Amino acid sequence: MSDRDKIRERIRLLRERTTARGCTEAEALAAAGKVAQLMLDYGLSEGDIAFDEQSSRSAQKGGSPKAALWPVIAWCTSTAVVVIERMHGADVTFVGRAPGPELAVYLRDVCERAVDRAVRDFKKGRFYRARRGLPSKRAAVNAFTTGMVGRLNQRLQVIFGPSVSREAYDEAARELDLRYAGNTDTPPPRVDLRHIAAAAHGWMAGEKVTLAHGVGGVATPLQIGGV
Repeated sequence: MSDRDKIRERIRLLRERTTARGCTEAEALAAAGKVAQLMLDYGLSEGDIAFDEQSSRSAQKGGSPKAALWPVIAWCTSTAVVVIERMHGADVTFVGRAPGPELAVYLRDVCERAVDRAVRDFKKGRFYRARRGLPSKRAAVNAFTTGMVGRLNQRLQVIFGPSVSREAYDEAARELDLRYAGNTDTPPPRVDLRHIAAAAHGWMAGEKVTLAHGVGGVATPLQIGGV
């Protein structure tokens, strides 16, 4: 946890010292004063406290079919996403009210792991091995991945749809614009769907991925298994 995150956590705990939680009025006022002083000392805005931000690294810079997962995951978790290019790959950053960004990073990780496993299996199959030449094999993998991501996106939207907050999503988008002024949307991946059969294989692989709520019910992150 960074020093800034530690300060944010300290402020969060101070804000819980209210009369409704059993504190005296004097204690609540003292806590509120400390919060104001900490925010002033560290240059924190209300948005810095109210919103969370979580990132994870991608080997691609938005050019992979897997990048089509990112905006859908952001929608499903009422967050906003920005891709920040680095020397090697990019950071995929989600901004929103907790626990949305943490859940978004989790979903991205497990979905992409499922895609990677499925691609490895696809390359062992007869369809892929029958392709002649590296360009044809790459196009087949691209189409397979596109089909699988498309199906995963549909299923995620069905599962999360009832809990999506348009208001929270719009708030997250505004906060992202404040934090990353001038950011531009990542262009959609260029997809070659000449290999329709490969895309169909990917669609079916996306159907086989286990999507189930955790033991704790709908409030817990989804447990996403392998294919």
